[in-house]
Amino acid sequence: MRDVLSRYEKWYSFRIMPGGEKSFVPRAPAVSQEKEDSGLERKLAAFNAEAEREGWKMDILSGPTSKIFEQGLKDLDSREEMLLALCLNNSYYKRENIYRMLKFSLAFSKSVQVFTTDGPARHNYRAFGKDEAYAERKTRLERNHLRNLTNDALGLINKDLPPEEQKTVAFMDWERIYADPEYRESLDMLKKLYESNEEFRSDINSITTQVLLSRVGINKDTEAVLEEGIQYVLEEVAFIASYMKLSEGIKPKAEHGKDGFNYIYYESWPVLEKLVNGDYDGQPKDGIGFVIAKITQSDT
Repeated sequence: MRDVLSRYEKWYSFRIMPGGEKSFVPRAPAVSQEKEDSGLERKLAAFNAEAEREGWKMDILSGPTSKIFEQGLKDLDSREEMLLALCLNNSYYKRENIYRMLKFSLAFSKSVQVFTTDGPARHNYRAFGKDEAYAERKTRLERNHLRNLTNDALGLINKDLPPEEQKTVAFMDWERIYADPEYRESLDMLKKLYESNEEFRSDINSITTQVLLSRVGINKDTEAVLEEGIQYVLEEVAFIASYMKLSEGIKPKAEHGKDGFNYIYYESWPVLEKLVNGDYDGQPKDGIGFVIAKITQSDT
């Protein structure tokens, strides 16, 4: 990532955010630099100028120097295909934030694929003690709610656009994902890594405990339900890791992401970052970028 940051560092500074992340924010360019203005800076500035009229802006946060963040910045600059997650049991994904995340994604990607986490989220309900019928019904309702909010947001974004500039998104179906051989191979690999790699196992257990306590609200010994809960994280990471290779017919946009894609989320995800960087197994994963896009209230 050092080469990418050096390309932009005369236009950007870094600010430590309350959560400890480094915020990647524009500097005011000197007059002599104006003609050298980077495409990414211009696009970020133009996007935020419009967003600020609605009372918000988007900060791009930089993670540790690594392969996945380097790829993410490159992909953002060149508007590569993007994968946007909408997570169940997560209060961040309310109506206004879905609109803002979607608007940003469509502005910085030529094609956006949306996925909700209704498949993996069933494990959280099982961990909570709910039966399979309840888990399926609850996740279906929550998935439909997130899809409806996304379609509402898309309608607002398209409202003033001419027909030839109308934006579109597509949604993934987890039942098809689960049946895909590339996905199953990815999941099997992660399960083996969980058994053999202490660092990966510790990271998976840590994020699972956090989800069970803070997002699902399980108020009992998480150790008793950890085995069920870890399946959520393993399944979601396996999907992202296999996304480029998923079979035809699995994706609504069949060619989407086959040559690489940018994954957008609102906070750091160390398990995914370390997996793609090859920190666990010494095998970096090519073609996957990651952008941490943080919505903040406008100062104006």
